[in-house]
Amino acid sequence: MSKAKFSRTLLAAALLAGVAGVTGAAVAQDSAAKYTQLQEAVRLAEICKGVTHDAAAWRKLGTAIDNAVNHEIGGGERLTLIETAKTDARVLAQKKGCDSADAQALLKDYDSLAAM
Repeated sequence: MSKAKFSRTLLAAALLAGVAGVTGAAVAQDSAAKYTQLQEAVRLAEICKGVTHDAAAWRKLGTAIDNAVNHEIGGGERLTLIETAKTDARVLAQKKGCDSADAQALLKDYDSLAAM
């Protein structure tokens, strides 16, 4: 193989790997955002609707959330995202209220999760 052809092949492989890496990072960000959104919906239901969850309900919701993000979120990251979701839900409820459009959209997400 000539040096020029080898260089082009190497460049093409590097570009392909870069695109795959960027795509993988975007999917991970989308999964993290979706995971946080769904966890926030659960927390908001607790705040706005007075819903309580027992261990069985948490297992069901956890499984539904994991399925929604194709099990892309690892254990350590989950803890961080859950804490973020708790804070976001509390701030949303305090600043905009449970009747706001943002809160209502999240409560619809919760209703969909709970129905699974």
